[in-house]
Amino acid sequence: MKPRTFVAIAAFAVALGALILLGVPVKATASGGQSVACGSGFHTDTSQAEHAANVNALTNAYAADAGAGWALPDGTKGYQAACDSALSTRRGFGWGLLALGGVVFIGALVVQRPAQAGRPPASAA
Repeated sequence: MKPRTFVAIAAFAVALGALILLGVPVKATASGGQSVACGSGFHTDTSQAEHAANVNALTNAYAADAGAGWALPDGTKGYQAACDSALSTRRGFGWGLLALGGVVFIGALVVQRPAQAGRPPASAA
């Protein structure tokens, strides 16, 4: 196998891997210990984190209304930030690898090797 063919296949594999990486669902864990789904590299979906925060806020409101002078610890605090961080990391690696693999793949297919002295060009042979 020629080195150019190997580079093209490897670059295509990296680009395909990046597409798979971007399509796999992202999960984040914050201070509460519960994992929440955050969407994927293509689509952000933080509804599960928002729901957990709303449930905790309602539980605290009911406890305060019942005369309890305490509030439950906010176990959902930071899920939005954890989702943002996890999605940012996934997108950074995914889009970076996709761009790198795409550029190298196209370069391996398009860029021609310079003719060496004393050898006829490949098209003339």
